[in-house]
Amino acid sequence: MAPRQVEEELKARKISQIINPRLVQAPPSMSVKDAIILMQKNKAGYVIIAERGKLTGLFTETDVTRKILGENIKWDAPVSEFMNTAPPIASPDDTVFQAMVLMVKSDVYHLPLVNSKQELVNVISVRTLVRYLAGFYPTEIYNLPPNLDQIMQSREGG
Repeated sequence: MAPRQVEEELKARKISQIINPRLVQAPPSMSVKDAIILMQKNKAGYVIIAERGKLTGLFTETDVTRKILGENIKWDAPVSEFMNTAPPIASPDDTVFQAMVLMVKSDVYHLPLVNSKQELVNVISVRTLVRYLAGFYPTEIYNLPPNLDQIMQSREGG
């Protein structure tokens, strides 16, 4: 697909059309330890913190590395003490392009998605975006060596 076509597709495709239905969430009272265990169990880099369907914050692996590791914290402290209380948000009706721009500007890997009533709907992650973008370049992606350290002994087709 030509770059111009990819750009047009990104500006036309809605976030709701590509998001993963999985949403990892917890209440603000959950302990830091339990939030990290929840992230591990779900193989997620985030936990959306919500109360009664409303977003109250976002706790990510970045919070763990910047605010918790190497610090003398109480593991039973509520996750609300370490979360981002004002994460950037998007709507499921925003375009994929808008989500990408917001992630870059905000330097985040996860965007909570809320509806017009500010109710939590889902989340979009950079991983989801990368998988979506990879679909535009299947030949290039499929032809990557399975082992990143692999050195080809001859030219392709040789």
